Amino acid sequence: MSVFDVMQQHGPWRLAGFAAALAVFLLLHLIRWPLALAARLLLAAQTGLDARLAAAVTSETTEHGRRTAHV
Repeated sequence: MSVFDVMQQHGPWRLAGFAAALAVFLLLHLIRWPLALAARLLLAAQTGLDARLAAAVTSETTEHGRRTAHV
């Protein structure tokens, strides 16, 4: 079925509605890309920060535990 067949069978308003729905769909995905990139960057920053904080807290606790375990 071609575009002309759809226009003849359903009318130009249906075809325009479909084109508008397709344009909105593509626009929403274009808006989503920067937001998804920002979310991934925040996830990477939080993961790195979490790893650093966990290493800083557990290294002192582990060293203290090792020193007292041999006494």
